[in-house]
Amino acid sequence: MRTTTKRPRNDDHTDTDAQPSTSKKARTDTVSPPAEDSPSNPANTSGVTRILSWNVETPVPFLDIPPRKVGTSAVTPGSSLSLLHDLIARHDFPDFVCLQEVRARQTDKEWIAALKSAPNKADCPKYTAYMSLNRAIRGQRHFGVVTYTKYPEQINAAREVDWDAEGRIMILEMKTGWALVNVYALNGSEYMWRDALGQSAPKTRNERKREFNRLLLDECRAMQARGLRLVLIGDFNISLTKRDCVPRLRTEYPHGLARKEFKEEFMPGLDVVDVYRAVHGNRQAFSWFAKGRPQGADAARVDYALVERALVDRVVEMTYLEDNAERAHSDHAPVILSLRDMHDLPPPNPSPSLPPPPEFMIPMLQILHASSSGVPIDRF
Repeated sequence: MRTTTKRPRNDDHTDTDAQPSTSKKARTDTVSPPAEDSPSNPANTSGVTRILSWNVETPVPFLDIPPRKVGTSAVTPGSSLSLLHDLIARHDFPDFVCLQEVRARQTDKEWIAALKSAPNKADCPKYTAYMSLNRAIRGQRHFGVVTYTKYPEQINAAREVDWDAEGRIMILEMKTGWALVNVYALNGSEYMWRDALGQSAPKTRNERKREFNRLLLDECRAMQARGLRLVLIGDFNISLTKRDCVPRLRTEYPHGLARKEFKEEFMPGLDVVDVYRAVHGNRQAFSWFAKGRPQGADAARVDYALVERALVDRVVEMTYLEDNAERAHSDHAPVILSLRDMHDLPPPNPSPSLPPPPEFMIPMLQILHASSSGVPIDRF
């Protein structure tokens, strides 16, 4: 497998294209109840839900897989098998752990098995993994997200989305009325993006990035219409303001346009807020760091927790773990979000004052609603 070196970015960073696949349909809709052998952990009696999110860049260091499955890599497989477990143990075993860029395909059985076992050790809370993986059957292993939870019995549905085949979105819908959306958004560039299923015409990655954000907006609107409160977390591959970037924020076209749409359409359209700014104001923090540069010399905040405005008063804390020891081999810092009383949410406003979808989205939304499917998703 070829490796691709990430180039430093001021407002986003690099990932690469998936190859065409013969697969036709994304898995979606509800999952079966937890199997009899699902881990049973002590109930969370603190009233605080804790979520850790981390773009791992590659999970290879903490995966117990043979080197032949990795190919050419600067990182030795299994060189730090306890890395993920140690991270979550240091932070008191969060209720949910969201990873991005796990670089697995749906056909990678050994990778999937290794990802499933990575956070679990004897005499510790056990995690169940829900994965959305790259559906390409060949080419480089990129993309992919996994969401671990200690409490699978609290999940009403775990699903992917039918408009993404790269493994960039994993949604857990909770029985208590909220949804956790694990996001690995596209980076913007003028390189070409090609649909992993070969069903869409090639376009630039900047074009697909903006399209991805519009599709995610629609997906989230549909959940809100069903009464779910939203918590989005992960790598959004965009910096929102000048204070979120060093040495500079790229404001030229098309980067400025993608940012403008995200700030003026996506966030207001869902009535979500940037939790870090809501809690910490103008305090500077970064989540992506260019390798080989001094700490903070080339950095950006591209990983976010976005929650509905109605949930802001439930935020306990939002923290970036910027220390090198916490980032380990990755160029991203883990993020921790704590929310209180998520098991006791009031019903949503029956008449939300959300703006309607932009006119340019309406034909696309009609097509998506008409073609949505109901295929059960596997739980790994």
